[in-house]
Amino acid sequence: MKRATIITLLCLLPVSGLAVPAVSGYVASSSTITVPSPLIAASVLVDGCSGTAITYEGRSWIVGAAHCFKIGSKVSYVTGDKLKGGVGVVVALAPDLDLALIQVRGADLTSTVEVADTLPEGAWAGVGYPRGKGPTVWAGEFLGSDRITNLPRHRWAFKLNQGKFKNGNSGSGVFRGGKLVGVATHMNDKSNVVYACPLHDLQAFLTRAVTGRPGPRSGQDAPPRVIAHAAGHGPDDWGDADRTREILALKAQLKNLKAATGDPGPPGPAGPSGPGMDPATLAQILERLESLEDWTANFRATVRVRVHPKE
Repeated sequence: MKRATIITLLCLLPVSGLAVPAVSGYVASSSTITVPSPLIAASVLVDGCSGTAITYEGRSWIVGAAHCFKIGSKVSYVTGDKLKGGVGVVVALAPDLDLALIQVRGADLTSTVEVADTLPEGAWAGVGYPRGKGPTVWAGEFLGSDRITNLPRHRWAFKLNQGKFKNGNSGSGVFRGGKLVGVATHMNDKSNVVYACPLHDLQAFLTRAVTGRPGPRSGQDAPPRVIAHAAGHGPDDWGDADRTREILALKAQLKNLKAATGDPGPPGPAGPSGPGMDPATLAQILERLESLEDWTANFRATVRVRVHPKE
């Protein structure tokens, strides 16, 4: 895989014609990292964590990290240029992606960033609030896609070489070509590697959370999970206990199938035998059960990559 080093970021055009003052005082003191002021202004401090202000489907939102928030809670935020702020509501969480969506008023923002449709060319950069201070720019060498034990899906990995990624950086926007392409949520302190939700997962999350439509599946590498909504659709949180409950429910389904149709035995190329049994349904249950049990075993047997929660 081609490796690229973060050095700078292409300029982002001002949003809504708003004049945003220079913010050099907020940017990490490194001549190799430059980020345009509208992008800095859109990088918000939200309830002790980091986030990025966006406009999606005609409404204003902040995208952040799920582990920082609770569904339906009200959170306060301040824009990166320190000129505005307000209170928003956490309307959607996707814990398996570690993404959160907060609805806010557009009048309380000075700038927003566009979410990329496709991965643009250019250098990479991230903006966040280490220990609640900033916004500061962090940068690193893009290593490609990797897995961490906290989450079941692949993340983008960056070898941090400039700036800081500490408690409070969770939810930092990852930018390329002046657009939002990911959300950084974790760091392995020993290897100094930052992990971020990739663009296709971010797009799918926003599509499902805002419109209720299925999001894009390109690059999908694990079963989709339920998004928790403030209206009460879906669980308030997903974790190891939730997977255990789902495993027990799936095993109960298999037991009921066995009682109704006889012992199906191991599925073969033509599907299991048994009167009235749907091979596709059984295969789907078995596949989901296997993935959950594998994930749970891996989760319990390995050491978690350190999570940087809000302070």
